[in-house]
Amino acid sequence: MSDDLGTSDRLAAAVFDEIPDQLAVLDSDGTILATNRSWREFGLDNGFEVGGDMVGVDYLDVCRRSDDETATAAVEGIEAVVDGGMTEFSFEYPCHSPDKQRWFRMRVTAFTFDEEERVLVSHTDITDRHLAEQEVSDRNDTLELVAGILSHDLQNPLSVALARSEMVEDDAHAPVIERSLERMKDIIDDALLIARKSDLDTLEPVDLETCGWAAWSHVTTDAGTLHVESDATIMADASLLTQLLENLFRNALDHAGPDVTVTLSHHEDGFAVSDDGPGVPPDEREQILEDGFTTDKQGGGTGLGLTIVQRVAEAHGWELQVGQSPDGGAMFTLTGVARVAATGT
Repeated sequence: MSDDLGTSDRLAAAVFDEIPDQLAVLDSDGTILATNRSWREFGLDNGFEVGGDMVGVDYLDVCRRSDDETATAAVEGIEAVVDGGMTEFSFEYPCHSPDKQRWFRMRVTAFTFDEEERVLVSHTDITDRHLAEQEVSDRNDTLELVAGILSHDLQNPLSVALARSEMVEDDAHAPVIERSLERMKDIIDDALLIARKSDLDTLEPVDLETCGWAAWSHVTTDAGTLHVESDATIMADASLLTQLLENLFRNALDHAGPDVTVTLSHHEDGFAVSDDGPGVPPDEREQILEDGFTTDKQGGGTGLGLTIVQRVAEAHGWELQVGQSPDGGAMFTLTGVARVAATGT
């Protein structure tokens, strides 16, 4: 029986040392009773004054002697747990090294061992999570800036251009200019909607074929061909759906050439846009939907076309998948689309 207990103790000690978080066990006075390997190695690697395992060191006293706000918060939290005012305490703090920015989460938990009150202190490296959250925050700030530019800096001159275009009625190009400006205004409105909302309040029945031809009319092509193999009616925002199709059509023209044949078709759970171009390599099919990704080596592409498609799909609650068309080209499939009626193909 004693051998079993000895084995169990050794196993517990081994596991304690293998945990990647820095761990220390304190008594009710704040004195360190045990530390794991990560705690010891962190102290050595970062040149702390108190090295080694720190067993027997008054951890609270070490923290009190520091003028760091983090140390003060640690003392207050540990004392609150030791005094029984809290069963658990945690907070996040920066702990940068000379060559790397780092963030940690400290967690303090009370427990009983051999009828004595003990405290477990753990420090977990949360740098990856913190940086990811910061990146999301930065992107949101950028998105808000872009939305401000669209709503103010671009809207104002566009309104002036629209007003002036109505004054050139005798010019044969005026109607085309006016339609283009109106389309630009719609796109700006849609972009603002996507930037500031994650979903859509109202959807309406939209004829997929009509929307497809409307989107095709906004794409400049003399040799390209659109085939619509659908008479389905789906629930969507008509303007955003037109923008989604327009971007998919432009993507086909950009990558398959001006004489591309594009097909818009429906299926049981949605619809698809396919082409007869070179297709998308399997290892790029997820990557092409990322913000700013472009295969344009000349720097002419923004990489936003398919990002907009993805955002419009998400706003509708649809799922976008990239695959291969029956002709060997690219196929963009939208699923989760509510259909009102569909007949024919």
